Amino acid sequence: MNRPRIIALILGVILHGVAVWLLARETQLLWVVCTHVAGSLAWGYGSAFFLPLNQRGNWWFMSAIALLFPVLGPLTSLALARTLHRPPIDRSADRYLIWSETAQTELTTALPAGAAGQSIVEILQSPRTQLRRNAVLALRDLDPQLAIPLLRKGLQDSDEQVRIYAQNILSSMLERYEGGIKELAQRIAAEPAAALHAVRLAEHYHELVYLDVAGDDETAAHYLAQAQTLLQRAATLAPNDREIAFLGLKCAIRARDAVAAEQWAQQLQRESQDIRQTLPWLMELVFLQGDWVRLRELFTVFERSQMANPRIEELIRFWTRPSQPAP
Repeated sequence: MNRPRIIALILGVILHGVAVWLLARETQLLWVVCTHVAGSLAWGYGSAFFLPLNQRGNWWFMSAIALLFPVLGPLTSLALARTLHRPPIDRSADRYLIWSETAQTELTTALPAGAAGQSIVEILQSPRTQLRRNAVLALRDLDPQLAIPLLRKGLQDSDEQVRIYAQNILSSMLERYEGGIKELAQRIAAEPAAALHAVRLAEHYHELVYLDVAGDDETAAHYLAQAQTLLQRAATLAPNDREIAFLGLKCAIRARDAVAAEQWAQQLQRESQDIRQTLPWLMELVFLQGDWVRLRELFTVFERSQMANPRIEELIRFWTRPSQPAP
């Protein structure tokens, strides 16, 4: 117990009582005011005992309340101290609530702009089953690239209803991918000279592999091979299109085809002077090739370019750190 503050608190009560007594006896106003001021200072210092530890240095504020509001001031300061001790209200669940707990068919609150994926990740970790169900249902309105990785997490949920929702939405998204592939294949057959359809179909194949929903490794390799064939055809039709070269490089690296990746990288470097966009992929390529000398050269280029990429910076620290002497 903080004895000085308790003594000051008692002294403040006594001095306020004396001030009231002097006022009732019609004593000179100066004595009443001085006693009231002294009582307010003592009360403020003493009542700070009821404040949180990090707020006790603001005892003068409690004194000011007691000074400005005779009689009611001490009560007001105690009420303030009680309020400051209350824990903050956790509104995280309400902030991310998408459907009400009683109805799962009507959208009630939009997701925070630019943070949809992150918000649903937080809800999927909630111990409240109904919130996790609502979060999985919300994924059907997100872009598949954001939704599918989260749906795969939903398939591992302890609640059977969450798993059913995730499986149904995931199946629906994959059906849309399959429908898009069939439609693009028909367009390619109808317009064989149009490079755009081939590029879009290659994107579909790459996304299926990137999102890890292609199935087994053999199916993923087949999709990447199909994408490569389509992109080579599109590059013949539009040889100066950097989007084709960029997607080809990503597909080749994903397929671990170093030869094809090198060809796409050379084409991309001819078409694009933006080193900021191509440098991360060139690093992946030379890592795939096992060319450590060239990788260190690219690290130097990255540092000189003053690019901001925490992932690459971490890799540079790992690869350039001095080797530890053997024990």
